[in-house]
Amino acid sequence: MIKVIAFDLVGVLVNEKDVELTKEEEKLERMFGPNIDDAGYMQEARKIFDKDSILMRTTEDLIEKLYKVRTENLFKNIKEKNNDVRIIIATNHVSFVRGFIGENLEADYLDDVLISAEMHKIKPNSDFYEHILNKFNIKPEELLFVDDNIENVKGAEKLGIKTIKVNKDTDILKEVEKFI
Repeated sequence: MIKVIAFDLVGVLVNEKDVELTKEEEKLERMFGPNIDDAGYMQEARKIFDKDSILMRTTEDLIEKLYKVRTENLFKNIKEKNNDVRIIIATNHVSFVRGFIGENLEADYLDDVLISAEMHKIKPNSDFYEHILNKFNIKPEELLFVDDNIENVKGAEKLGIKTIKVNKDTDILKEVEKFI
């Protein structure tokens, strides 16, 4: 029985809008991926913006500008089918994305948000998934991991975690319902 569903963020819960970015925004966006901590991101990003206040504001604005929610009411619909399942976001990202998540992704239905830059662990490394298993005190077969990156899916599968590989046409709710 699935006790926890862990959703990746970009490519699963949100898609990137087709928007025009400045050169600086493009450089920042390329640095959002697997971040072991925010310090590494900040160090690299300071090569683009020398003032931290401008850098942080630009990063938060860029996240807001770039992402759009893929499936409305996804978490609500899952909880209606199985109120006991815990819903978490598990993403390789900088922590600046936390505000966007809280404001745009049904925070009332979320049980936790795990961000690589805060965990100091990144997918597809096994310690990322083990962190989730330990935090929620569950067995691998009790975790459903939903991601659009095949390497991340394979990393979870190596530990015996149930997975869904998302592509642009995947009906996420329909796929999740097969497990709950």
